[in-house]
Order: sequence, then C-alpha cells, then structure tokens
Amino acid sequence: MSVLQAVIIALLGYLTYIHVPFLGGGLIGWYCIGRPLVSALFIGLILNDVKTAMILGTYVQLIFIGLVTPGGSITPDMNLATYVAVPIGVVNKMEPGVVVTLATTVSVVGNIMATPCYAATMIPVNYQKKLVNEGKLAEATMVPVWGNIVKFVFRFIPTFACLYWGQDAIQLLIDKSPQWLIDIMTIFGNPMSLVGFAILMKLLVKTPFDLIYFTVGFAMIGVLHTDMITVLVFALLFAMLEFKISRAKKGA
Repeated sequence: MSVLQAVIIALLGYLTYIHVPFLGGGLIGWYCIGRPLVSALFIGLILNDVKTAMILGTYVQLIFIGLVTPGGSITPDMNLATYVAVPIGVVNKMEPGVVVTLATTVSVVGNIMATPCYAATMIPVNYQKKLVNEGKLAEATMVPVWGNIVKFVFRFIPTFACLYWGQDAIQLLIDKSPQWLIDIMTIFGNPMSLVGFAILMKLLVKTPFDLIYFTVGFAMIGVLHTDMITVLVFALLFAMLEFKISRAKKGA
C-alpha cells in the first residue's frame, strides 16, 4: 500500500466518522459511506481490488449489522474496524475469518479511544459556549469547523499509522505465525458474523412464529439454490401480506 493510498483511506475514515460534518453530515458520512459494506467499495477502488474488498467488507458488515448508536452510548467502533481491517486484509491477502478477528479487535480499541476523544471535544464546545455568552456569534459558528481537529487527531492519525506501518507488521506476523494459529483465528473469526446477525434477529423477531420467514429464506438458498433477488421478491410478498393482515386486524 502506497503512502497516497493510506492517506486517502485514512482521510475517508475520518470524514465518515460519527459527528464529522464535512461529508454530507451523518446521513451520508456515518450512516452511509461509514457502513462497512459501502466503505469496502471505496477501499476496493483505492486499492484496485474491489472484489476482495467487497467480500471482506461483507464479513465485517455482518458483525455490526445489528449495531445501533442511540443517544450518547459508546458502541464498538465499526468505522475504525472497517478502515483498518479491510485494507490490511486486501493488501495481505488475508482470510475472511482472520480479517473478522482483526476487525473485532480494532473495534474494541476504537471503543477505548472514544472516551478521551469525546473528553477532548469538550474543549472547543466550552470555548464556543464562552463565545456565545460574550455575544460573539460569528466566531461561535466557526468553532465546530476547526473544533473537528480533535476528531481528525483521534481518527486520521491512528488509521494512517495502522495502514502504512501496520501492513508490514501484519504480514510479518502472518508469515511467522504457525498454521495452527491461523486456523484458530479463522475458526473463531467466522462465527462472529453469526453473532452480528443474531443481534439483528433479536431486534426483528417479536414472536417465535416470525422465525418461519428466516427458515423459508434459508431453505430457498440452501436447498433450492435460488438467488438473492428471488428471495427478496418472496420476502416483499410476505411483508405485504403481513402488513395487510395486520391492518385488517386493527380495522376489525
């Protein structure tokens, strides 16, 4: 990975970090391009390997597919996990299970980094409050712009360091690691996607009867070998019937 590629990916990781407003705000940045599956597309374009990046991004996305960020809660940092694990996985030709293990580890580190980051953010916030109390509204409106230097320090610098200097370290670690260790990381990494999907199902499944929909979808792919578009069509049909039945019951 070249210096320019590392800089662009790290910059994109910063721009899609939560509460960074420069890339269309949270709607386009954090909630769109900041999602692992979408981020993987841009990472693949930058590294000239879209296919591998999308495959790895899919695995990472499944871990965090049920993740939400309500209020001021601090959740696992899927943004940092994506922009570190996926590029390193692409460059070093890592197995998806190993990338998932790396992404999970990085997300925990990002979670730890969030507390001092938010604490440091209070410095420009308090300064802005002081300017407002003094009636300097024009200066106060510019504080969020230069105040984002805090997010830049906590996001761009660690991401760039991991990508540019960490890629060789990761490759050396993989080369020197025995095969049994790589196999263990793969074995423990692959089921992590199931954990993320289980969290999503916990949010969606309200009654045991709802599980029949997932069973039908699994049977269509696993047994009948249908494609995802076909499954989506039947899912929309089930959703429409469920909606009409629910409306009819409420009307009755």
